[in-house]
Amino acid sequence: MNDFREAIRLSLRYKWSIAGAALSSLMIALLFGASIATTLPFVKIIFTEDSNTIELWVAQQIKTSEERAAEVEGRYPQDLRQIEQIGESKPWESDPIWISATQSQVFYTWLQGQVAGRVPTTPFGTLQLVIVWLLLASLLKGVFLVISVVLVAKVANRTVMDMRRIYFRRAMEMDSRRVEQIGTSVLMNHLSNSLQMVSAALMALYGRALREPMKMLTCLVGAALISWPLLVLSLILLPFGGLVVYALSQRMKRAVNREIGGMSAVYQTLMETFNGLKTIRIFNREQTERVRFKKNSKTLYRISLRISLYDSLIRPATEMAGIASFSIAVLAGGYLVLNQQTQLLWIPISSEPLSAEQVVLFFVLLAGASDPARKMSEIVNVLVRGGQACTLLRTTFDQLPSVAAPEKPRILVPHHQSIRLKNIRFAYQPNTPVLKGINLEIPFGQTVALVGGNGCGKSTLIYLLTRFYDPHHGQILIDGIDIREYDPRQLRQQFAWVTQDACLFQGTIRENIAYGKLNATEFEIHAAAKIAGVTDFLPRVANGLETQVGDMGRELSAGQRQRVALARAVLADPKILILDEATSQMDGYNEQLIHQRLKPFFSNRTTIIVSHRRSSLELADRIVVMDAGLVIEDGTLAELQQQSASFADLFQTDNAKAA
Repeated sequence: MNDFREAIRLSLRYKWSIAGAALSSLMIALLFGASIATTLPFVKIIFTEDSNTIELWVAQQIKTSEERAAEVEGRYPQDLRQIEQIGESKPWESDPIWISATQSQVFYTWLQGQVAGRVPTTPFGTLQLVIVWLLLASLLKGVFLVISVVLVAKVANRTVMDMRRIYFRRAMEMDSRRVEQIGTSVLMNHLSNSLQMVSAALMALYGRALREPMKMLTCLVGAALISWPLLVLSLILLPFGGLVVYALSQRMKRAVNREIGGMSAVYQTLMETFNGLKTIRIFNREQTERVRFKKNSKTLYRISLRISLYDSLIRPATEMAGIASFSIAVLAGGYLVLNQQTQLLWIPISSEPLSAEQVVLFFVLLAGASDPARKMSEIVNVLVRGGQACTLLRTTFDQLPSVAAPEKPRILVPHHQSIRLKNIRFAYQPNTPVLKGINLEIPFGQTVALVGGNGCGKSTLIYLLTRFYDPHHGQILIDGIDIREYDPRQLRQQFAWVTQDACLFQGTIRENIAYGKLNATEFEIHAAAKIAGVTDFLPRVANGLETQVGDMGRELSAGQRQRVALARAVLADPKILILDEATSQMDGYNEQLIHQRLKPFFSNRTTIIVSHRRSSLELADRIVVMDAGLVIEDGTLAELQQQSASFADLFQTDNAKAA
């Protein structure tokens, strides 16, 4: 629950809404307690023959108080009562019964002045007043309840909106390796399901967890005014109920952790199934995926059932504690009234014997306090879920990224000299190096192709250059400056990257191209689309540039997606352009056509091409061959074709596979 404090701290931004909800809850509690405490006395007044109106009842109370005070005074000798004791208190004035009677007399005398001429003077009129009071109290409670619920919902939803934005920003800043380790499904589950748990917990905290204790406290205060020792005696077993609730909540915490993990597994299955639906169907593996989904769903069901079991056990535990407390109160109160005692097991309960009406009102108030207590126990599950969700959110998102901006980042100067890699070493896993000492220099304006077999380190080299990771040893210098001296976000402003699996977003072709430069003009968008070959297929789609690309661009073909991604990179006008198998999904004719258009675009910028296709290598001024994390060859296409056996083997193998 300590991590839940962060959510509470964020919610305090909306302190006025919280204050309004708290005030509404207080009014609900006061009206709840007042309606319980006043109904029984009013009914007693109506059905008492000699004092069946409020005025008569108040007068009767004044008379009874006077008689009680006189009775105490009468216990003292006649001569003592006739002596004037100037400046000294009379002996009976220290008697608790006389003090109580005198205080009652003062109160009812004041009340007599307040009700005189303002209340009904008939029993039926008094009954009507009681009904009006109950209806009015219920109406006001309803109004304040609506206000409280709306304000609490506002606080909870706005706080969760803030948290979702914070954690989404942290996810965007998270190390790429950590994102891969955690998994997309887990991140999605946390940003949706876990935050919904936090929202429910905040609504419970500022709603029922605030309102019900106030209602309970109002009733307990009323009961304490009748006899606080009897109240303490009645509540003596409640701590045992609290221990049971605590033990169940601890087990519930562990179950909630497993529930969130189970939900992530379900999300993972759904994502993989929908993304790989064609693969599943071509191999006729629908039954396999149904079995996998059923297994994950069944695991989640069992965990949820266990949580429901713990939740259901809390209610009878609290009810048993409440019934036991009420039973103690009934036995103790009945004994005191029936035997007209003021002590119970040598414990003083009251200064004078309690009346039957007082004890009945005490029971009613105690019963009134039990309902809020029961409702409070029902929100334990909600609060535990919210607290555990906050814990998992913190452990997932609060780790500082290893790739971070320096305290005083350098001001970025547009790339104009060279890119230099000095003895670069890197490993994803300990003792398993991927790059084993890369030394490479790329002059500004040069087009360099990186080639090599799968796993040789080409992609890792690009990840380090764009600072998705930092090398474990060595330096990457752009124009003589270590890239770790720049803010990563500013550094990446110099790059544009087109990958084999072109990433498009929900929206139109125009919007996806403009993603490279949000303030681009119509002319710039069309120019970029022409260079990348987008304009070549626009006549064949429904609405030209306004055509919706669909989820992940699936409304377009793979080659069309690559052209849109290429246009986006062209529009960005980067100083360093990275093409990672950027035209691999295109046919030979369109690829050659786009290469011809790209050639002039490569001028005045550094271009790095990662490819296995000879046609792409023809764009390069220079080719770097990699193998097992090392640079083994470096030269022009003509030089490598004539002199490099490894280069020849690489493309001979590739051509054989294609054939």
